[in-house]
Amino acid sequence: MCFHISLTKSLKELEKKSKLLVKDPLSYEPYYHFNGWEAKSLAIVKQEDPTLIEHAAWGVLPTDYHVEKRKDFLLKTNTLNATKERLFESKLYSQFIKWQRCLIVADGLFEPHSEVGIKNKIPYYFKEKNHNLIAFAGVYSVLADNSLHQNCSASIITTQANAMFKEIHNTPNKLGNYRMPLILDPRNYEEWLHTSEENSIKELLNTFTTQELINYPVSTDLFSIKKESNLLSILNEVPYQKGLF
Repeated sequence: MCFHISLTKSLKELEKKSKLLVKDPLSYEPYYHFNGWEAKSLAIVKQEDPTLIEHAAWGVLPTDYHVEKRKDFLLKTNTLNATKERLFESKLYSQFIKWQRCLIVADGLFEPHSEVGIKNKIPYYFKEKNHNLIAFAGVYSVLADNSLHQNCSASIITTQANAMFKEIHNTPNKLGNYRMPLILDPRNYEEWLHTSEENSIKELLNTFTTQELINYPVSTDLFSIKKESNLLSILNEVPYQKGLF
């Protein structure tokens, strides 16, 4: 699953690289590490208005839910990720998959790796080779609480892992499946934000980016609740040797 991401670009870089405007620029804050349980904001491009980057709470909430009760909801129903195979049957996601899809803008993500001889999970950082922007396929809800900066909530769609992700995120879920976030190819952004045809949506759910992704291990501080990890240094490569942890 994908619970840890980065968006390190400054406001100016983000707007230049995405060719979009940030709706609320004064509240935009880049991050080196965003743990989905934190109260930071995702940067999303909504189907409703594909010309803007907006803020959203991470984890789709029911439309009548207040964002301040987000953690309570996530503890009962973890919606940081939305399983691709259940989007059209889920009572929650089926409300949004046709008309409320989004791009979730990032420039990296972190996945846990299990290694024989090393006690702790090793976080690996994935990014486009030149650290350009990537976009996860997402769904969003519009919240009735009319919060000033977060009146939307969004989930990253996950799919079956390809060989690269399976090699790194090498522990299956409870169903025995290996998962990865669905990273859309830039040439599919427009269709993802505009099509309303179910077959077209399902076809896009079976795609993946052609951008060249690289990955490398980083500090285990990333998974520690006792250590600050939203630091530039968290993106530094850290080699591991078996038996040291």
